[in-house]
Amino acid sequence: MTRKLTVFALIMLLGLFVFCACKNKSDEAPEGLQVIKASESDGYIFYGPEGWTVANTADVAGAKVFATSRMRPSITFTEANMPETTIPEYFADSLAEFPAAISDTMVIHLRDEVCLFGNANGENDKAYKYIYTYKYDDLDVACMQILLTHNGKFYIFTYTSFGDVNDENSYYRKYLDKITLSIENFTFTEASAEQSQPEYERDSDGYILVSDYKLSKFSLYVPDNYEVVYSSGFVKVKISDSANISLTRPTNTNVSILNYLVDRKNSLKSFTTDFEDVALVTATAIKDKDDPIYKEFDCEAVYDSSLTFGDLGSRVVSYEYKYTFNGQVYHVYQLMGVNRTDGFVFTYTALESEYYQHLEEIQTILEKVRF
Repeated sequence: MTRKLTVFALIMLLGLFVFCACKNKSDEAPEGLQVIKASESDGYIFYGPEGWTVANTADVAGAKVFATSRMRPSITFTEANMPETTIPEYFADSLAEFPAAISDTMVIHLRDEVCLFGNANGENDKAYKYIYTYKYDDLDVACMQILLTHNGKFYIFTYTSFGDVNDENSYYRKYLDKITLSIENFTFTEASAEQSQPEYERDSDGYILVSDYKLSKFSLYVPDNYEVVYSSGFVKVKISDSANISLTRPTNTNVSILNYLVDRKNSLKSFTTDFEDVALVTATAIKDKDDPIYKEFDCEAVYDSSLTFGDLGSRVVSYEYKYTFNGQVYHVYQLMGVNRTDGFVFTYTALESEYYQHLEEIQTILEKVRF
């Protein structure tokens, strides 16, 4: 898949799901702001509104308003591949790659406006602002993006909110002053040299411990030939160029496991095609198969008391599905379970052609997880 479309997809997903994240060290921040990400290796300090929930992932730094409703305004910042064209041409090309469900309802309110972004004011630095809206289910989504280059790298900043961008009372306008403050105070620093690889603890089978229990509330062991992409409150590990796993602790655990999976399914369907439910298995006996929640899946729910997720109990559900994204078929195995205080989601994603090659190792990984 192209990095361009991947970035937009990640940003959309972050706007729909809240993942737990480690708290940043208490760096000093301008008044009204907090540190979202301070990275010496990447060479920047990203500030966001004070009080927002930090929600960094492996590829995207971000924060959002924590709320029980679906309206969770967010900001994100990520590096992407340098465009081979100008930034305005890059944006135009990206519009053609949005799924029809979004592009058919999109309205562009501001386009190709030259702007400033933090201290990116070098001779070759360029920044352009875009504002657009679109429909997502019953929501009016509003986005402001700044696409910029700095020191030979390309970045995307996105503020996602809701409502009419011209309405003073909309969610979008409610937080706009804080977002402007975040943009003005963004600080690029001198990137440090590549960090040395950490020494991982190993178990008796030679699997390495790639999570920090204090941050994530789980212990995740993987084969030592896997590549750790990100490890904090959220852990992502690369198996190959076409396969990866992740384990996270969502913060929106006020919904049931099945409702959480339905939300994820509907979100994925908004920017993928040929979505196919393969299997839905629960470790808890199904009391009522006529429950409307089961009608949301195009496969029959199956009860299997042997289904386990590390040392969690029976409140575990597995969900297997496929979808096509940018012309390639992906196969996903997802396992979600809860204990008394937290929920956890394990996701294995691979191209269909590679999916079955790693299943035996995936099963061993799941057996070793401890919460």
